[in-house]
This record gives sequence, structure tokens and C-alpha cells, in this order.
Amino acid sequence: MASDNDAESDLTRIASDIQALKEDLARLVDHLKTGATETVSSEASRLYETLTTEGQRQAAALAHSVEEKPLASVLIAFAIGFVGGRILMR
Repeated sequence: MASDNDAESDLTRIASDIQALKEDLARLVDHLKTGATETVSSEASRLYETLTTEGQRQAAALAHSVEEKPLASVLIAFAIGFVGGRILMR
């Protein structure tokens, strides 16, 4: 009879260990999800800031170029508009 009690006790401990492992695994998955979300969010913010800064720098460079050579800028803009209009008409 002692062996039946020992077997039941062992099964109870195994079931308890399995339940604890399930809970630990669930917490680990939640932690990984949260960490991945935070990482993606911070990377997206960093990328947005980089693109914003680069866009502002390019806009300033374009404005400076237009101020230095207004006639050439108008002619280039006209040519781009003309070619773009022809392409869209097809």
C-alpha cells in the first residue's frame, strides 16, 4: 500500500510541476511579446525621427538651391511637369 501512496504522491508532484511549467511558459511568452512590442515601437520612433530630420535637411537644401538658381529651378520643374504629364496621358 505504501507504494500506491508514493505513486499517487509522485503523480501529484508531477502534475503540480507541469502546471508550474505552463504558468512559467505563459509568463515568458507574455514577457517576450511585451519586449518585442517595445523594441519595435522604439525602432519605429527612431526611424521616424531620422526620416523627419533627413526630410527637413533635404527641403532646406532644395530651398537653398532654388534661391541660388531660380531660373534653372523653374526650367527643371517645368521639364519634370511636362514629362510627367506626357507619361500620365498615355
